[in-house]
Amino acid sequence: MANGSEPWLLPDVESLPDLRVEFATEPNGEDGTTFLPYLRDPQTLARPWAVPGTPGLEHRIGGLEKADKTGDISYDPANHDFMVRTRAARIETIPVPDIEVEDPHGDAEVLVLGWGSTYGPIGAACRGLRRRGLSVAQAHLRHLAPMPANLGEVLRRYDRVVIPEMNLGQLAHVIRARYLVDAIGYNQVRGLPFTAAELETMLEEVLKNV
Repeated sequence: MANGSEPWLLPDVESLPDLRVEFATEPNGEDGTTFLPYLRDPQTLARPWAVPGTPGLEHRIGGLEKADKTGDISYDPANHDFMVRTRAARIETIPVPDIEVEDPHGDAEVLVLGWGSTYGPIGAACRGLRRRGLSVAQAHLRHLAPMPANLGEVLRRYDRVVIPEMNLGQLAHVIRARYLVDAIGYNQVRGLPFTAAELETMLEEVLKNV
């Protein structure tokens, strides 16, 4: 997907974030001797990582539901509900950059929202329309979970939001449900990329009906 959405460029290594993990090395329970593998940071909701087998920090790993804080295997319905909601909230705390909008004159009424490999043909179609004097905005999602914090505000600026996807409209469904935006889906699943020409033709029809 990354190779399809933009040219592959080697990053400046020094500019990459430090992704090293600080593993837990000491017990974190109130008694000073107990390790609680599911005691979460109140801000990030992240839990401590300990290398399995570390003396004094042994804990269960695996796919069975765990109890909050202790990490014991749990079959309690209330705990399961709590853990599912906590994991979802944990994802939402991840900071992602705001989505950027390409709207050269700031007067567009139609926004074309894309993700993944649709970047190239959407951009070419939008540039073609602008060369013909038609105003259209483009934005491309690089983070889907969580979504950029400003996405809702961006979507509400425009009278129409068009989402071309090489699937049956999964992103459009999420946008409609989460932001209550009547997004227009344009979908194909032929195993072939969109062409700029077909997107330009489709978008011209949308612009005529704004």
